[in-house]
Amino acid sequence: MTGKKGRLEKILFVKKAEKDLASSEYQEAISQFETEGQELYSLLKKKEQLEGTLQDRLKNGIPIDILKQQQYFIGNIEKNVKNQQGKVSHARAFMNLKEEKLKEQAIECKKYEVLDDKQKLIWQQNESRTEASFIDELSILHYTHHMNR
Repeated sequence: MTGKKGRLEKILFVKKAEKDLASSEYQEAISQFETEGQELYSLLKKKEQLEGTLQDRLKNGIPIDILKQQQYFIGNIEKNVKNQQGKVSHARAFMNLKEEKLKEQAIECKKYEVLDDKQKLIWQQNESRTEASFIDELSILHYTHHMNR
C-alpha cells in the first residue's frame, strides 16, 4: 500500500511542477501581449496626435511640402499600426494557447490530487482497521490473562 502511495505522490509532484511551468509560461504570454498592446496603443496615439496637428495646420494654411511630409509620416504610422496589430493578434493567440495549456495542466493536477486524497483515505482506513484489530487482540489477550489467574 505504501508503494502505491509514494508513486502517486511522485506523479502529483511532477504534475504540480508541470502546472507551475504552464502558469509561468502563461504569465509570460500575458506580459508579451500587454507589451505588444501598449506598443499598438502608443502608435495609435501618435497617429491621432499627428492627424490632429495636421488638421490644425490645415485650418491656418500649410505649405504643400509640409503637408506631403505629414501625410508620409501618417502613412508610415498606419503601416506600423497594421504590423503591430498583427503582432498583438499573434500575442493574443499565443496567450490563449498558453491559457488552455494551463487549464489542462490544472485539471490533470486536480485529478491526481483527488486520486492521492482517495489513496490516503484508504490507507488511513486500513491503518485504523489494523489498529482496531490489534487493540481487539490485546483486549482478548488481556481478558484471557485475567481469566487464567
